[in-house]
Amino acid sequence: MAHSTGSGFRYAPGLDGVRALAVAAVFAYHVGTTGTGALPLQGGFLGVDVFFVLSGYLITTLLLVEARGTGTISIKKFYQRRARRLLPAALALMAAVTAVAVFLLPEQAARLRGDLVASLVYGTNWWLIIQDSSYFGGGERPALLTHLWSLAVEEQFYVLWPLVLILFARKRVSRMTMLLLIGAAIVASSVAAGLLFDPWADPSRVYYGTDTRAATPLLGAALAVALRPWRQLDVLSTGRRIGLDLLGLAALGGLGAVAVLLGDNDPLLYRGGFLVIALLAAALVASAGHRATWLGRVLGAQPLRWLGQRSYAIYLWHWPVCVLTRPGVDVPLTGWENTGLRVAIVLVLAELSFWLVERPWRSTSFFTLHPRRPRHAVRAPKLRVATMRTPAMAMVLTLVAGGLGWQLTVVAARTGAGPAAPVDAGPEIELGPLEVPPAPSPSGSVLPSPTRKPPTSPVRVAVFGDSQGMTLMINKPSDIDKYLKITDETLTGCGVLLGKVTSRTGERKNLLADCRSWESHWRSDAQRTKPTIALVMLGAWDVFDLTTETGKLIFASPAWDAAFTEALGRAIGALRGAQAKVALALLPCYRPIRASAGFWPERGDDTRTRHVNDLLTAAAAADPLNVSTVEPPVQFCTDPKISTSKSYRWDGVHYYKAGAALYFKAVTPQLLQLAAV
Repeated sequence: MAHSTGSGFRYAPGLDGVRALAVAAVFAYHVGTTGTGALPLQGGFLGVDVFFVLSGYLITTLLLVEARGTGTISIKKFYQRRARRLLPAALALMAAVTAVAVFLLPEQAARLRGDLVASLVYGTNWWLIIQDSSYFGGGERPALLTHLWSLAVEEQFYVLWPLVLILFARKRVSRMTMLLLIGAAIVASSVAAGLLFDPWADPSRVYYGTDTRAATPLLGAALAVALRPWRQLDVLSTGRRIGLDLLGLAALGGLGAVAVLLGDNDPLLYRGGFLVIALLAAALVASAGHRATWLGRVLGAQPLRWLGQRSYAIYLWHWPVCVLTRPGVDVPLTGWENTGLRVAIVLVLAELSFWLVERPWRSTSFFTLHPRRPRHAVRAPKLRVATMRTPAMAMVLTLVAGGLGWQLTVVAARTGAGPAAPVDAGPEIELGPLEVPPAPSPSGSVLPSPTRKPPTSPVRVAVFGDSQGMTLMINKPSDIDKYLKITDETLTGCGVLLGKVTSRTGERKNLLADCRSWESHWRSDAQRTKPTIALVMLGAWDVFDLTTETGKLIFASPAWDAAFTEALGRAIGALRGAQAKVALALLPCYRPIRASAGFWPERGDDTRTRHVNDLLTAAAAADPLNVSTVEPPVQFCTDPKISTSKSYRWDGVHYYKAGAALYFKAVTPQLLQLAAV
């Protein structure tokens, strides 16, 4: 922004290029986290931080220019301008998402009410924190409005920051004092982020929190106070121009390196990393925002300028489109074809939003629905027509978005992958007729009897273990009740070992935080349900080195084996207290897929899963009358088309409908056999 007279605030095309790069980074990141099997830009989330800095810079500049020109800041007019700029497009998105959810995704509609209320009051980030919703979890279909958390942070800043500036103006606070106070707030926010961050827990509280993210827009505000963009000239000395360009290029290179190298679970982010990213973004804004710099001219050229002008609409629409077009699940296209489909849909919706919703409302009084007419306007009839059509255009956009959602669902249905419930994919699948193998004798030999038909009444089975069992239960075959009266007693994220696990990718989880009471849960749930068979499904958290309160246990070492065997014995004892037969499910071959946080590649090491299976088999052999093992489908080890297919297991570990059906077809006859003994 620059003005030769030092009294105004002019458009800087280079900042549109900054917006374009920021939204492209976020888009690329979410393309990866919604099912491509890879993260093309694992640090692309930093685009949000660039937007935060840019928003703080622009809003502060506008408010200070207003204060300089009029002697005051009109809060009413400021809020009206923000409402015209942000609300219409957001409301159009919410309407379209609601329509898609109600007609196509009823399970999303069930949770959408709270999400909509939170979005309307710009409290999505705190709503997600209250709901304990992870920004970094993968696999299930995420909520369609999750991405509005960042708009909530910005809007909360818009509400409070003008009031602070008015206070500064009334107290005649000097520019240096303002910078010191803003700097203190930036430090406080960054320190709060570091203190609240737990490297062994999900960092979403720190990522979402207004308190822990305030440093970024405040840094943009500090930049505006320091540079006073309204005083910038269109011409710079050669030395200053080169210096600004070099600063901007260095910042752009730094942000690019972070986007490529830094993952969303890296502890460095929460221990000062976000502040460093904000500083780089501020340097980029300072350079690109000056009309005299070479970088500003480059970033202000087409097509970056075109994308930047539509960045808000692109951001609004890209997330629900990504959620509704998961490759191999919702649409048959994968890889670059899927990415191209997503980009095309988002750009179409963004263009419609830009012309039919955003631009009309910018020249319309949001509260009165009357146009803001120039003093000498003479074409009143045309203005009235434009005013009348604005709400209608929002409705058209909603219908178009709903139509696209319908088309995507039709395509998915034709390829056997229909609309899905959370952690659910594909049409309902039946087990069909099953035969029970001959019952073994107490000594382990097979009794001389032919295969038998299933029992006339279902066998009571309760599933214990972690989220593998949970997804099996959600996606179980539609006719499973003919064979098993099965209940879900799983504890997501909890095995039987307590400690801290770390993957070689840096992912980590503190099982001590949420799983200390697993044994009492198992015991009380078994007493409550009184199952004939307790099916134990472990493994997702049992193939790692473990840091306990007394030291570190290396996987498969004698100490680790002893700890696992002891914990497994307590698990069996808790279930046997309810007189249940215990079926230990052997681990299938996992084939983890990197789609977002949750890769954990050690799970794909077959030597690790075989070792755990040896320990499970040994535990069953120690009490053959009461404890048995059941074999998972061999296809997860022998058939790559199944073992690596997201139609069976979205992340190579957790089951979709096809995977659950395959699992139950293998395991149900074994459970019926055990019940017959």
